[in-house]
Amino acid sequence: MAAKIGRTAGSEQLEQLSLSSQKLLARFGDYLLLERSMAKTSINSYKSDVMLFCLFLEQQGQEVLHFTQEDVQAFFAREEIKTSTQARRLGALRSFVRFLNAEELREDNPLKSVENPKKERKLPLVLSEQTVEAYLNAPDLTKAVGMRDKAMLELLYATGLRVSELVSLTFSEVHLDEQYLIKRGKGGKERMIPFGAHTRHWLIRYLTEARVELDPQGREKVLFVSQKGGALDRQSFWGIIKKYGRQIGLTSLPSPHTFRHAFATHLLNHDADLRAVQLLLGHSALTTTQIYTHVANERMHQLFNKAHPRA
Repeated sequence: MAAKIGRTAGSEQLEQLSLSSQKLLARFGDYLLLERSMAKTSINSYKSDVMLFCLFLEQQGQEVLHFTQEDVQAFFAREEIKTSTQARRLGALRSFVRFLNAEELREDNPLKSVENPKKERKLPLVLSEQTVEAYLNAPDLTKAVGMRDKAMLELLYATGLRVSELVSLTFSEVHLDEQYLIKRGKGGKERMIPFGAHTRHWLIRYLTEARVELDPQGREKVLFVSQKGGALDRQSFWGIIKKYGRQIGLTSLPSPHTFRHAFATHLLNHDADLRAVQLLLGHSALTTTQIYTHVANERMHQLFNKAHPRA
């Protein structure tokens, strides 16, 4: 009896695969690391999606190395999944085929005629400049953690960093005198991000007034530390965002990534160049950044409809 395929691939599902498929997946992971320089989380995601496909093939009695376009279509037709999930899995399978070609395990491309699903355009939630200002003024500056939160929020909004980039920021990556930081983002790409004198002021205050209290021995290499002196993680910072959201009276609490959206949209609202925003965000494709022009345009229409007497 065929085992039921779940929505995510875990260790139990890995054990259901044949030994040859398990070894193939391991080689695929090495390929993504060594040839594509992908991050560990991305590699695990790709392997998880391909693992589901391999499990499906074996349960259909099909050899993994000889799957066809029809097998791929049957794989996606077996259950209802979101368009974004389908696109992600298809992307993983395309990388899997490139791996098979590179390893000379097969010469053709069974995905050549498979079209990418049309993604539904969903505009990101963007905080208003007034709401961001309220957030920045929320921390209690009489406490060390409040000073830390103030510096983190100021830097997050000033640079548009991803939350994972913010909490992993090290001293060597921050150049206070020149007012910029260097960060290696997705795909190992390094980018330089400037910040203003205002943000520099709060970073210096945090380092001189608060961090020495939180980590008096200076043991942590990361810039921002927890109340106990250890490194902060993404979940902890999400809790900080929620705390201040409740404090300023928000009914719908944003995620830390919302500040990245605000950074990009507010720059465009103030006539920043789209390609400059692309570089600051670390987007590899301009089309990814263009979503923020739609956000800015929608906001402009909302203001027009609200304010113009003949709207």
